[in-house]
Amino acid sequence: MLEKVRQTILERRLFARGERVLVGVSGGPDSVALLDALVALAPEFGWKLHVAHFNHQLRGADADADEAFVRELAGSYGLAFSAGRGDVRVFAAGRKLSIEDAARRLRHGFFQDTARALGLAKLALGHTADDQVETLLQRLLRGAGTRGLAAIHASNRLGAVTVARPLLDVWKTEALGYARQRGLKFRQDASNWDPQFQRNKIRHELIPVLERDYNPALRTLLHQTAEMLAAEDEWLDAEAARVLKVRGRKTEGGRPLAVERLLREHMAVQRRAIYRWLQESDAGAAVDFETVESLRQMAASSRPARLMLAGGARVARRCEWLVMERTEARDHLGEMRLAVPGTTEVPVFGVVVEVEAVTGAGVPKPETVANPESKIQDPRLLQEWLDADAVGDTLSLRCWLAGDRFQPIGMKNAKKLQDIFVDAKIPAAQRRRTPLLVAASGEICWPAGYRIGEKFKITHATRRALRIRIRPQ
Repeated sequence: MLEKVRQTILERRLFARGERVLVGVSGGPDSVALLDALVALAPEFGWKLHVAHFNHQLRGADADADEAFVRELAGSYGLAFSAGRGDVRVFAAGRKLSIEDAARRLRHGFFQDTARALGLAKLALGHTADDQVETLLQRLLRGAGTRGLAAIHASNRLGAVTVARPLLDVWKTEALGYARQRGLKFRQDASNWDPQFQRNKIRHELIPVLERDYNPALRTLLHQTAEMLAAEDEWLDAEAARVLKVRGRKTEGGRPLAVERLLREHMAVQRRAIYRWLQESDAGAAVDFETVESLRQMAASSRPARLMLAGGARVARRCEWLVMERTEARDHLGEMRLAVPGTTEVPVFGVVVEVEAVTGAGVPKPETVANPESKIQDPRLLQEWLDADAVGDTLSLRCWLAGDRFQPIGMKNAKKLQDIFVDAKIPAAQRRRTPLLVAASGEICWPAGYRIGEKFKITHATRRALRIRIRPQ
């Protein structure tokens, strides 16, 4: 198994030599085998490893024992260790999520926070070939295109962190055999057998039936299928990028899409190009199959037409172009009061804003979150911390207005928000689609995707904090 992991890392270029890597370890055989393999290979490549574990608080004393086990495991290798915890059931109930979805969101949030605090850009996770097969089937059952059926990629982005999966070509039986051969101790999670979780039903019920009654080599074939789809997905993206190079003159809604150039391509490339164009135009929640297909048919027709999108945008067919138009709803968005704490859908921006109130020991240290050097990020998928007392009794969201002023963290004085946007090279079309979070005083405390306001940063005197997450609707 060790040589297979080594080859996967080299062939897929998962880690650079001398890189610092955060390793997510649950305590199960897969993640324990991953950690041991990376420790064994580290001297050859000069990696510096840091172990991270998230306690989901779903299994009481057993979950605490998992955390203690991973802490001790990291110590046995002489590695630094970070732990996080969150009440998944409370989080799921408050946001009407499944336990699986809530656990994943909290865990991913912890990994991102930890990586940012430690200045790490890579996160290694122990997903195996079996996990890829299960994910493909899970997405097939709920409906997915090429991108979804490509399942788990060996490397992908999680916010500002790159996730690497060195075990993606390793089967669970191989990881378990490696752990036993090496005499490694590991923990077993009884919830992996709980049939209330769809993945467990796929793993323990669906796959065995398909292997028994249809094809005993099913896992291998599906793993190969996911790999082929991943490669084809990359090719489709490249072809779509070629189509998008032919662009019209920039408008308030971004660059138009050339209809004649689009229609020369195969249907699959047309769909991917439209999908990419909508995303680049920041159409928010509008990117789904029905919308893409409607726009493809609009392009094929010679008649002028318009299509309203979710999130308050509109696409028009003008001569030989598809043009993204601003609507009155986007241009004149009044302030929307956000639920604090709670979740608020903001259709005009196509996002959901989640606000969590934290007190006492839950308030993060200033050096881990108050960052004046933070880079511009996608304003539809973000997380920040604000001082709750500085924010006041209400927190609202609105769009940019002429004359807005803002004092970013690290600056002594406020300046025009338009000048800040220009300095940050934010396109004009994106400025009005950047959600602005506004404190009770009316001051802008955070233009989503930029730095927070100086007056609202976490300090050592902060006693109450707001953790704000923005994600696509």
